[in-house]
Amino acid sequence: MVLKLPHPGTLVAFAIVSLVAGGFIALATVDGGTPALLSIGPYLGRVLAFSIAQALLSTALSLVLGIGLALALARRRFPGRDLVLATLSTTMVLPTIVAVFAVFAVYGRSGWIADMLAFFGHSSSFSIFGYPGILIAHVFLNGPFVARITLDGLNQVPAEHWRLAGALGFTPAQIFRHLDWPVLRAELPGIAGLIFLMCFKSFAIVLALGGGPSRSTLEVAIYEALKIDLDFGRVAWLALIQLAICLSMTGLLHWAFTRPPVGHTIRSLVRRPDAKNRRLKTLDAIVLIVSALFIGPLAFSVLTGFRSLLAVIDADLLRAFLTSLAIASAAAILACLLAYALASAARRRRIVLRSPRMAAFYDILPDALLAVPPFALTAGLFLLIRRFGDPSTAGFILLPLINGLAAVPFAYRYVAPHLLTTEERYGRVAASLGLTGWSKLTIMDWPVLKRPLAAGFALAMALSFGDFGIIALFGGMELVTLPYLLYERLGAYRLDEASSIGLVIVLFAVLLAHVSGRLSHAGD
Repeated sequence: MVLKLPHPGTLVAFAIVSLVAGGFIALATVDGGTPALLSIGPYLGRVLAFSIAQALLSTALSLVLGIGLALALARRRFPGRDLVLATLSTTMVLPTIVAVFAVFAVYGRSGWIADMLAFFGHSSSFSIFGYPGILIAHVFLNGPFVARITLDGLNQVPAEHWRLAGALGFTPAQIFRHLDWPVLRAELPGIAGLIFLMCFKSFAIVLALGGGPSRSTLEVAIYEALKIDLDFGRVAWLALIQLAICLSMTGLLHWAFTRPPVGHTIRSLVRRPDAKNRRLKTLDAIVLIVSALFIGPLAFSVLTGFRSLLAVIDADLLRAFLTSLAIASAAAILACLLAYALASAARRRRIVLRSPRMAAFYDILPDALLAVPPFALTAGLFLLIRRFGDPSTAGFILLPLINGLAAVPFAYRYVAPHLLTTEERYGRVAASLGLTGWSKLTIMDWPVLKRPLAAGFALAMALSFGDFGIIALFGGMELVTLPYLLYERLGAYRLDEASSIGLVIVLFAVLLAHVSGRLSHAGD
């Protein structure tokens, strides 16, 4: 009897599940027992209440700003519109630690608004700590994301629909009801769920702008339990609660996210019939001005780093840059390999073996990784490394590993659709020729896969390069990345240096995101 080796994607899926389960088991059993959930009941109630409240508020405000801005941009053509769209795309990949700096630079006690009020002889008692700073940072990051995704959806409405609406004399209300609302109704559940998930798990923003223990998300509470209290039992409970909530949201996201049906037509530039309405002109002007006043200063604050850029270029900055680059490269390689293996297994289950339910498992697994609390997983894996190896090297192992796992969902979305397409087109021919394994990859998959795989690599690298998460646990004299260096400068109120470091992070992340976007839209 010949034993048949499992598919590599099955081994990868098993390894991911085992890694997460092993980390949580190590975390829960480190003290030899399990803590009582009631022992953190009141504290847990406060953290949960704040996590949910700030996530709901951030999501609602981001949707209001993003939808209003998307509709205004869909109706209007004006000089500088391409620059606005580029700015929206830039904020989508902006690292959270850079957003924290932007809020400090504009709204802080030594920020632009405070300086402007002082110039006119007024003093400001406004504090960015707590809800104000957290909401401003979240809306700054997520509002443009909503606008960009919604605008792309609105642009998919066929040109014939707009011509028909103009011929029938649709009013602005009828246009919104019959053309805009179907797109919004299909897009918003998925967008809102994703934003809620990101805000609920927010770490760097809440850590820097929360203002105290009373303003903590579960992610920050897990970090504090690890970094300050070394209470692994509390970490395990908090992590399991967050995992349950986030997995529920991830499942809801998969169920709710559907795109609107699109006619088989080329979307040409057609002037919307409601663009001539005077009331909408006034409303769009107000929305564009408010958005510019809110997003513009925060985005521009990063560019002020040009003034001190030469002053911060030293050995520390170079070492931090190379460390970030090495970690991001390793994380991106890992993310792409895992994404390819999972997508290949999903393709085999769906098309070859005709097992859509098992294929759905491989599709859901990457998104389920978003629900895993990274600090809890890191702590559990650190405990495992400590048993079998040198704990001083844990940071160099866990940083690319955790960042790579976090980037798998994004790389998977680039790879999976193209693998399905190649199998549908050439799968039977490849089977008749006996192409399997490496030969199938090089001959059938690689010509179609090389561009989306490179796009996924660039985006995964951009996400890891600017991440301020796990480095908060391991950062120190021996391990310093650019986000950690930026956080140190912010803590010392050296805003000029922080601005320059933030600029370096943003420029490199935007470059990678631009490369990713160009490759993802390029022809095969």
